[in-house]
Amino acid sequence: MKKILFIISIIFSITLQGQTDIKYHEIDSLIESNSMINSMNAIKKLKEDFAKDSISSNYWLRYSKASFVFFRYEDASSGIDKAIKLSPNDSELYFEKGMLNNKIDKLEIALQAFEKATDIKKKGEYFYWKGIVNQRLRRMQSAENDYQTAIEYKFESSQLFNNFAILLSESGKNEKALVMINKAINLDNKYPEAYSARAKINFALLNFDLACKDGKNAIKLGHRNPFQVPDSICNGTLNQKLQYASDVFVVNKLYKQGIIAYTMLINNKAAKSDNFLNRGYCYFQIKEYVNAEKDYLKALSLPEAVIDQIYDNLSLLYFDMNNFEKSIQYSTKRIELNPKNHVPYIDRGLCYRKLKNYENAEKDFNKSLELKPDFFRAFGYRSFLFLELGQYQKSLEDAGKSIKINPQYGYGYIVLAQAKQQIGISDFCEDYYNAKKYGEPDAEKGIKEYCK
Repeated sequence: MKKILFIISIIFSITLQGQTDIKYHEIDSLIESNSMINSMNAIKKLKEDFAKDSISSNYWLRYSKASFVFFRYEDASSGIDKAIKLSPNDSELYFEKGMLNNKIDKLEIALQAFEKATDIKKKGEYFYWKGIVNQRLRRMQSAENDYQTAIEYKFESSQLFNNFAILLSESGKNEKALVMINKAINLDNKYPEAYSARAKINFALLNFDLACKDGKNAIKLGHRNPFQVPDSICNGTLNQKLQYASDVFVVNKLYKQGIIAYTMLINNKAAKSDNFLNRGYCYFQIKEYVNAEKDYLKALSLPEAVIDQIYDNLSLLYFDMNNFEKSIQYSTKRIELNPKNHVPYIDRGLCYRKLKNYENAEKDFNKSLELKPDFFRAFGYRSFLFLELGQYQKSLEDAGKSIKINPQYGYGYIVLAQAKQQIGISDFCEDYYNAKKYGEPDAEKGIKEYCK
């Protein structure tokens, strides 16, 4: 008996839904035309012919959709919220709210709506769109989980696999990305964006011939700005391809791929100083300091070495390794090569400050400013030196000079805030907020401790 009642209830629900679809057929057609005039007429018909249905979520759903096409985004948002209030357990309404807010770039609201939809009903399409929003918010692991869940719930499309492949490639998972992009192309072999994405993935995997072929296919299919390897490289030698790829990886901060490409170059009779220098730089960026040191020193020993650049890299490397004596050694070598270069003086001055050799630190900062009086970083670093020495007025003045020269110098603002605190000037929080605005990583700590 219970089974019979359950079946009857399903049939009744389907019948009601069918009746609703028929009832709103004309209005739905007007909305789906994506015409402003038709959408305005849809709203008019809702108000005139279906006013009694304003207690129904179906009414407000269509009102929301028509308002969106008519660029009345506030009405669209309030309409979908009214629909949800009337039918709070309808997953499709939360899905529509997510779609609306994704379109108008209110991504956090969209994400919350999609999360509510997936809580109510595990549907692949819901997870797919939640993944899109997470990807737009650069929440890569969450997006990856969403796309994988969408596939597990039997939702598949060329767009899903394309998006998933791009996401995986950006996370360095190129082998898995290749599997996904192949699925996208298998579903739609005339999808230009997928060929462009596959060209980029193959390039990252050093599959140069395939990357060249896919780039050309993307153009043939109408992609206006595809990822494309220049013909001169496609037609070049393996070493020319590797050299091009290596440099592209470094420019785009793909350091692990850069290491692979430079290693292949070096092993393929291209053991030039520049290649060791650049591979060392890649190791430095991923904090593999021992390998970076080996490569820098090897680069220094080879013909046509760019000595000043290698000394600079070694100085920065040893500074990061807290080996300040060695960092001073290579900063000094740079100064000996070119005493008129203002930069190595602040590098050496920073090391002296770390070693609490304040007199020599101040001399180096002063020398840097003597050579380049508008060098804001020298003012910023000397300002912190004065702060450490308890010379707060001098620190305040130097920090002020640094941001006057460069109003977007985050470090200058954070030192200015600290100097003001020591002197007793009350508006220091403004400087902490400016430091945060301009990318100073330590600003948040000051804001949490002093400005809340």
